[in-house]
Amino acid sequence: MSRRAIIGRGRLLPIDGATTGATGAIEGPWVLIVEDDHVIEVRAGKLQPGDPDALEDVGTALVTPGLVDSHTHLIYAGDRSDEAAARTRGERYTGGGILRTVAATVAARDADLVRETRLRLGSAAARGTTTIEVKSGYGLASSEEHRLLRLISEAADGLPLRVRRTYLGAHAIPAGSNAASQREAIIETLPSLAAEADYIDVFCEPDIFDLESTRAIAEAGRMDGLPLKLHADQLQRSGAALLGAELGALSVDHLEHITEADARALAETSTVATILPGPALMLGAGLPPARALLDAGATVAIGSDANAGTFGEPSMPLAIGLAVALGFTLDEALWAATAGGAAALGLEGTVGRLTPGSCADIVAWDAEHEGAFVHRLGGVRPLWTWFGGETDD
Repeated sequence: MSRRAIIGRGRLLPIDGATTGATGAIEGPWVLIVEDDHVIEVRAGKLQPGDPDALEDVGTALVTPGLVDSHTHLIYAGDRSDEAAARTRGERYTGGGILRTVAATVAARDADLVRETRLRLGSAAARGTTTIEVKSGYGLASSEEHRLLRLISEAADGLPLRVRRTYLGAHAIPAGSNAASQREAIIETLPSLAAEADYIDVFCEPDIFDLESTRAIAEAGRMDGLPLKLHADQLQRSGAALLGAELGALSVDHLEHITEADARALAETSTVATILPGPALMLGAGLPPARALLDAGATVAIGSDANAGTFGEPSMPLAIGLAVALGFTLDEALWAATAGGAAALGLEGTVGRLTPGSCADIVAWDAEHEGAFVHRLGGVRPLWTWFGGETDD
């Protein structure tokens, strides 16, 4: 059993409150005691007799829990940056470019996909993310989705961050197929795929997978033990977010086109409302009513949504700063990037906090105050990161 103390003279944000925005800020000096891979004590003040002799001093650095990115699409091949340029000329995003990425990903070698995905995971970790979700979804065919879920595991092997896999066979309609055929193929495949994934997701849009298809896939996933995460109301309002809440989804994500009434309804449920600031701001297709969700008391998370076509950076510090542009206070954005993300993955109390019993995922930043996440938009970097109590030297 290994016990050690981390001490600091700056600000510690343990994120110890249940309410979005409750950071529990402690002004130094403070002491955080870790036993093996868990936090066992957090307190203001100096070292006391009986504290561990093993010691790490972060000085005046700002310290937070490791960041939790609950929505990414990191396994893919190909380049769709031309679409980003087209959107600056007023072309509208419809989701159709997904099939370009599917073609490139299916054609890519396993070794190349593993290498590129591993680099993206490493980039996320270098920016302070210690827990991350990665979706499949760029294979569509059952055999290709199996392959992507397997390759996500291979890419994550040996890396320090915690990686959760989501099956997203319902990401688009393959060329020459239709929603009904794809829905039935997904449902038939689920029993063999369930052991390879932690969650199931559906891109719920009227012209892709409508409410009926989404319900059928989600209920089949539940029968096979896969909690639901849902792409909801991104391109238009369809009622997807409310359907997700009805089905007990862990999270409903995007939400650009929900109404204030939807926000109030979501706040009455345990489903997490996940805002993805990067693509929301860059697509120009509507902004999620973040303030309405927060004011209604919804549990809110933010994620990077790093993906092949609409936003490429797996940077949670950037997502935090951009969330402020959407109406979050900085405390709310930090909570949403830690405890909120954990709740969106069903990991609340385990990650995203520095409280007794939580995983010792800890970041000491190259800043003395959390205001740097706004002042240095996307530029804040870890000085040290502890993954389960171990530094990534």
